[in-house]
Amino acid sequence: MLNNDYFYNETMKKIIAVFGSIFNDIYIAKRDGTMKSVQRVPLAYAPHERYLTRLHSYDEDEDTDVAIKLPRMAFEITSLSADEKTKLNRFNRTLQTDPASGEAYKVWQAAPYLLGISLKVMSRGQDEALQIVEQIFPFFNPTYTITVKGIEGPDSKTDLPITLNSTEFEDSYAGSYEASRRLIIYTLNFTLPIKFVLPVKSAGGSIIKDVRTNFLRCGTGEFITSVDVRTQYEDDTVDDYNVVCTLDALPYEEGDPIWDERPSEDSPSDDTP
Repeated sequence: MLNNDYFYNETMKKIIAVFGSIFNDIYIAKRDGTMKSVQRVPLAYAPHERYLTRLHSYDEDEDTDVAIKLPRMAFEITSLSADEKTKLNRFNRTLQTDPASGEAYKVWQAAPYLLGISLKVMSRGQDEALQIVEQIFPFFNPTYTITVKGIEGPDSKTDLPITLNSTEFEDSYAGSYEASRRLIIYTLNFTLPIKFVLPVKSAGGSIIKDVRTNFLRCGTGEFITSVDVRTQYEDDTVDDYNVVCTLDALPYEEGDPIWDERPSEDSPSDDTP
């Protein structure tokens, strides 16, 4: 697309994984006057209707306790829109180095979007639901910020503020009046920024060995002076650190020598007595 080769930065996949990891270690306690047991609350990326369908279609004649399927949590993407407030010049570019390979890359300005995610907390009892949400609310006031690596380039570290916008509560009963089953659902709506970057391309190539800036008189265009910054020798590489800076250089004309002549191995050094 747009004259680019295939690329896939897995941006959305990484953000979803980061979001899920925040809520992947929530526990509830079974109590009867004393602490009886502690269990982790299952978490999955899936529409909560998937679980509701399974619960409502349960056959009461099966020798299975429906209550063991709850509580649980499920989250899903609810919206995705461009973030015009944080948009920057798309021609901005940074040079980054891959920590693993040491190779340099050119990274263009990312396109900012706002991602909406809904987290559902489903439970049979109010006490279990409150145990879950009260382990979440204190960290969102209303924003919880984490730092994610590799979102905007191989050596990038992006602050990801996750904002809890609203909370909805639902207490319903399914089935007949005599055999109804209670279902409590807390819906937590979050918004977090997400940045999509263009293909990351290698910054490899020839190094700039000579930069010359001419100063001209305003109006007449008469040459005043020149500043020349160059490598010492024409065949210098990135491993050479000899730089020659001439502040009052003469105007360059086609054919003028630019670099110093590298001495041959047979040439005597200046230290030779």
